[in-house]
Amino acid sequence: MDSESRPSLLVVAYACSPKMGSEHGAGWGVVTALREFADVTVLTGSRHIDEIREWEQSNADGNTEFVEVPDRILGPLVRWHRIPEFLHYLTWLSKAKRVAKRLIAERAFDVVVHATFSAFWLPTPAVQLGLPSVWGPVGGAVTTPKPLRKLLGKAGLAQEYLDYGSVRLMAALPASRRTAINASERVLQNEETRAMLPQLARGRSRILNHALFSVIPAFPPEDDGRYALWVSPMESRKGPQLALEALARTRDDIQLKMVGDGPQRKPVEQAAHDLGIADRVTFTGLVPREEAVKLMRGATTVLFTGLREEGGLALAEAMYAARRLVVLDHGGAGSIARSATDPDRVALINPGPVGTVADGFAAAITAHFAAAPAADTPLLDRNGAVAELAAAVRAAQNR
Repeated sequence: MDSESRPSLLVVAYACSPKMGSEHGAGWGVVTALREFADVTVLTGSRHIDEIREWEQSNADGNTEFVEVPDRILGPLVRWHRIPEFLHYLTWLSKAKRVAKRLIAERAFDVVVHATFSAFWLPTPAVQLGLPSVWGPVGGAVTTPKPLRKLLGKAGLAQEYLDYGSVRLMAALPASRRTAINASERVLQNEETRAMLPQLARGRSRILNHALFSVIPAFPPEDDGRYALWVSPMESRKGPQLALEALARTRDDIQLKMVGDGPQRKPVEQAAHDLGIADRVTFTGLVPREEAVKLMRGATTVLFTGLREEGGLALAEAMYAARRLVVLDHGGAGSIARSATDPDRVALINPGPVGTVADGFAAAITAHFAAAPAADTPLLDRNGAVAELAAAVRAAQNR
């Protein structure tokens, strides 16, 4: 691949949406990044195909084609836990493999990229199609630090152990090990994932979290609103209780806005009362993405307390939009935060006992409120991330 050529890529992106967050938004970010230096044909599922077709009407070009691989079985049982969800996904992958073989027979591709729903414990047909392959960004290895597991509660802890057992079972499958070993290039979400790969697969890998490719709406600057902000689903693994414990250790005039909703909403509201800080916490519930970004731009500091994060789309968005951040240095969140272009604006808190971690967050919050307002220039270099992804594709093609 020389500087004037654009490789032709066949991309497997089951989770991909121009309007969603989480894995689907991250998948869209990766596909968008690939489009910047390559011609791409994307195999995707049916869940968000209408949104993609709508996007195509105003953004169509000759360099991007989305091919729907039908996927209509998405009932509650499939979404209950990762076991039925990913068994369903494996069925979709077998369909995608058949479509991929047909397309490869019809036209020339340089590299196959498996871009989304990439876990070290799952196989991919990308390594079985007779072409160089890029596997990733791959995650799936992050677990909650042991000293912080008490924050999960009984239900969350049971889910943690069920997930752990499921992952280890799937990782032992011969097809999963072959995927890790046979991929031409491996793009990994975090160091935890690299450590879980077979020894033979740890070479030819680079850390490049999928959240780095986030594309956020452009908004004008906001004045410093003198509040801390927490943005995430209200789930125990996102650490909302930790944010409250930290706030309770700060000055009485510091306010916290918590954006999101979910099963832990009522317990978290009760915890704010129990800690005596209910008058300092505002629960906004779910808000549109644009409103969340606006709140990030107006915050004095943004808190990320995720206990088990492979990536962190909200964190990446905050690093493009916010002044300062305080981040639990674990998993994908740590990988993203350590890539900040201005490390002085990001406080990384090491995992440890709950009280120690809460003290660390509180000290950073207090310091951010005591300092002069910081610039709201981006803390991430998306162009650098795209260049690194292009390098992975180039390395695979040249093997």
